[in-house]
Amino acid sequence: MAVRPTTQTAARAPPRNVLRPSLRTNVVAMVLAMLLMPQAIVIAWSATERDIAGKLQWSAKQTANEAAEEIERAGDASSREQIEDRLAEVASRHTSRIRVVHADGKERFDVDRDKATDIVHQVGTLFFGPDGAPSLREYDETLGPIPTRPEVLRVTHADVAGPPPVRHYGISSAGPPADPDVDTGCRRSPAEKLLVCHAVRTVPGTNDVIYVQESSRRAVRALYDLRYQLLRLSLLMLPVALLFSWWMGRRMVRPIESLRERVLEKARDANPRADLDPVATDEIDELAGAFNDLLGSLDEKRRANEAFVADLVHEFKNPVAAIRACAESLDAGSVDEKRAARLAKILADSSSRLDKLVSQFLELARAEAGMPNEVRAEVDLAALAKGVVSTFEPRLPDTKFVVDAEGPAEVDGVEPRLDSLVRNLVDNAAAFAGDGGEVRVSVKREDGRVEIEVSDTGPGISEADLPRVFERFFTTRAVGDAEEKRTRREKGTGLGLALVKAVAEAHGGDVSARSTRGAGATFRVVLPAKAR
Repeated sequence: MAVRPTTQTAARAPPRNVLRPSLRTNVVAMVLAMLLMPQAIVIAWSATERDIAGKLQWSAKQTANEAAEEIERAGDASSREQIEDRLAEVASRHTSRIRVVHADGKERFDVDRDKATDIVHQVGTLFFGPDGAPSLREYDETLGPIPTRPEVLRVTHADVAGPPPVRHYGISSAGPPADPDVDTGCRRSPAEKLLVCHAVRTVPGTNDVIYVQESSRRAVRALYDLRYQLLRLSLLMLPVALLFSWWMGRRMVRPIESLRERVLEKARDANPRADLDPVATDEIDELAGAFNDLLGSLDEKRRANEAFVADLVHEFKNPVAAIRACAESLDAGSVDEKRAARLAKILADSSSRLDKLVSQFLELARAEAGMPNEVRAEVDLAALAKGVVSTFEPRLPDTKFVVDAEGPAEVDGVEPRLDSLVRNLVDNAAAFAGDGGEVRVSVKREDGRVEIEVSDTGPGISEADLPRVFERFFTTRAVGDAEEKRTRREKGTGLGLALVKAVAEAHGGDVSARSTRGAGATFRVVLPAKAR
């Protein structure tokens, strides 16, 4: 039975003219992004270089002022080691190099905590290689003695009016002196690969100068200087990139479009077969295989539906034929009382069978749909099983029923459907147990689940039939043989156990069956128990 697309289904499909990026567009965008990526990196990285000199000068000035405060705070009583430790703390905090130099050029302290590299530089080195920049010490040695450097002369020139007394890092008891000016500035190495910024100030009350340096080396700087060359190269490569992206997009999209057309042809076919040939040897081949699997699954479902309809028609045909025969007999003329009674019984049995078949079919359809619109409540399966068995005992006095159901055994479910589950299991067991046989029903709760077992002492189920007992319209309850006369079994519809399976699964449970030929059969249903 092929399912053809309806107008309503087609209307739900996305319109073809909706503006959205196609695969070709995505390929072009990706290629252009890769082409412009180096330029974007340079532009983004340049933001980290913006005003780096100003930041270093500000940090160096802060370092110089803090160093002066530490020296003044130390006083004359502090040892050289104590002052050096304090300067080391300041230098480490700012990653700077601090030197204190006397007016005669003698260097009193040299504390170097300048790293010269940071995370930005390390990432740049990783991508662009070593920059070959000199170290701060190597570059500083090319600048000459500190007292002769212009920045130092500018600061010391402010004290020309009256040379202060020579003291060693102490302060007078008259109070703190006025904050002197701080000279700041920056230099670049000859290849401009190292930026060195300084801050110079005097130590109040002394002839000493604090000289602070901080450096920065960025491997990306050289690439940043080539940004215009990179831009020209990107523009020259743009036509090549567009041509390549068009070719790549076409190469990727053509097999997909070909596969799409063949799948649509299959959708229009009355009986689509899973025979899509692969159009490539890559992911498109795997996609074609997935469509073949889908078509195969749909074909299996189609065959199952056709078999189901055929079985359903067959089940309806017998009682309908009997009703028609009775109608023709009654229409043929008058009938005697005995024949009329026989026809009435045939009509009653056939209509009863039709009613049972329709009811079971509708109930099975609801159960297989998951019973979405049916109200669920707490159901005690122990009490339910006892109630179901009590309705069978008067009708089948020659069959022994044993119930082992200690409650409570609550589940969250639809009570009429659960009643139908238990009733079909008991009816099936009673039909096979027959006169003198026994049906045993057991209900117990353990480990967060409720288990129902219904067993009989009948002839059992063959090993070949056992896997099929839960299929629709499958039944071994034949009519007319010697065993039928002995057990009074009536022919079943083949929907009872299928309904049991559907109801159990709709409640989140499972069913199973086991049997030994000649020793009866046992059906087991496991449902999740309601939390207490």
